[in-house]
Amino acid sequence: MKQAWMIMALILAAAAVGCDDDTGTAGCVNLCSEAQAGHCTSITGDCGAFCNALDGVQGPSGCTSQREAYQGCLNDGATACAGDCGSQESALSSCVGLYCLAHSTDSNCSVLMASF
Repeated sequence: MKQAWMIMALILAAAAVGCDDDTGTAGCVNLCSEAQAGHCTSITGDCGAFCNALDGVQGPSGCTSQREAYQGCLNDGATACAGDCGSQESALSSCVGLYCLAHSTDSNCSVLMASF
């Protein structure tokens, strides 16, 4: 149960970063770095590794539409820390969280968990 809670906490924080749909992983890295500087994410460490892992999970998990909706919301704000994207964040968190709970040995899920 502790692992399940940690994974859900990871995914909630992961969703707080999102990614820029215009530049893929590079946009995610920029938003992650901005969120770290603005203290509005619990993601620590290498944003590139985190964003690559999130990219790797979104397809197999079937969470692409949730990620795109969340990204769109984040990109509507002036900064990564601005805006009210709670419902989109929850949808993405639930989707990716369920996948990682069922695939805890997935290397991308492992990278995501290690990012917090």
